[in-house]
Amino acid sequence: MIRTILAGTLLMAAALFFTGQPAKAEWLCSANQCVWVNYDVNEPDYAVAWGPPIRPSCFWKQGVFGRWKMVCP
Repeated sequence: MIRTILAGTLLMAAALFFTGQPAKAEWLCSANQCVWVNYDVNEPDYAVAWGPPIRPSCFWKQGVFGRWKMVCP
């Protein structure tokens, strides 16, 4: 009986641990544009500090002089 309770408790703790973890999401970048994706990618160094977009439709676009700007249509 004690083994059953202990096994159930460990199973619930493991389930809560894994469901409480946020999904990995990063910026997926091409040559001139970066979009937010909900899976793990090799994010470029310059995009690491950007954080998530302010709205789901936002993305980063590289301008004429090489500067990146967030575009939110």
